[in-house]
Amino acid sequence: MVTSWSGHRNDPDIPKAVRHVWNQKFAPGRSQQAGRQSNVDFALLDSRGNVVSWFDAVGPIGYGRPNDLVNSTVSQLRMSAPRLGLPSPPPSTRPPASLKLPEPTPGSSGLRIFVRLDDRRMPAYRMPVVEVVDMAKADWKDLAWPTVNRTVDAAKMKKWLMEVYPPGVMERVDRDTKKAFSITGVSGKLLLTASTSSQHHRHAVAIGRVRLSDSGNDGFGYEGTLELVMTYAKDSPDVVSMRGFFQGSYPRRDRIRQTTRMVPLEAVFESRPR
Repeated sequence: MVTSWSGHRNDPDIPKAVRHVWNQKFAPGRSQQAGRQSNVDFALLDSRGNVVSWFDAVGPIGYGRPNDLVNSTVSQLRMSAPRLGLPSPPPSTRPPASLKLPEPTPGSSGLRIFVRLDDRRMPAYRMPVVEVVDMAKADWKDLAWPTVNRTVDAAKMKKWLMEVYPPGVMERVDRDTKKAFSITGVSGKLLLTASTSSQHHRHAVAIGRVRLSDSGNDGFGYEGTLELVMTYAKDSPDVVSMRGFFQGSYPRRDRIRQTTRMVPLEAVFESRPR
């Protein structure tokens, strides 16, 4: 079983296992390996909740090749697991599990969204996260076939644009609740225009700048360009399918250097099941 906790060293509600790790990690006189420790620690607990082993996610080699973090974690777990006193598991005879992307609720249509923060300094952040949003017929009405060019308010698409943030990397959290701020503001305008047609379908594109902001009270936000391509039947204004791409920049605050880096943030959208 895997669980996690996020917080700060001066929090009053630090779990016993976390406090045990931090008491050792930050003990006076212990080498801190300046520049080589992270804010992520792993701990193995026995069935009674006692810490039998722990290690820093970065390890003594620091940040390096993309697989260093993975290899270091696997190596540490292999060395630590025997301390749990568990019997060795028998060799697995099952074939490797296949990767299945999430789908909308059975019987429903929706959008599948791939989000990636292209941070060159942190390779793990570059792995895409996939979200699915169920879509009702009314959710598509603002993108209905344009008989003439028209402007679409990006706020009308908040239901799914609010998923365009770096999941698992969102560092902006409420200091009291420890919960990440959610995207609450979507603004911008897209120009929706008719495009090409085929024998059975016609297409339209919507392009514009979009700004996203969260539930914090300091005016934080980021923006990018959103491009959408919709497909319609020849005799209906309703959206049949959609593909889209968001390309923007996410401001990451460097607490040590007291600077802000603009990191590329990308998202791809595809309607499901079509």
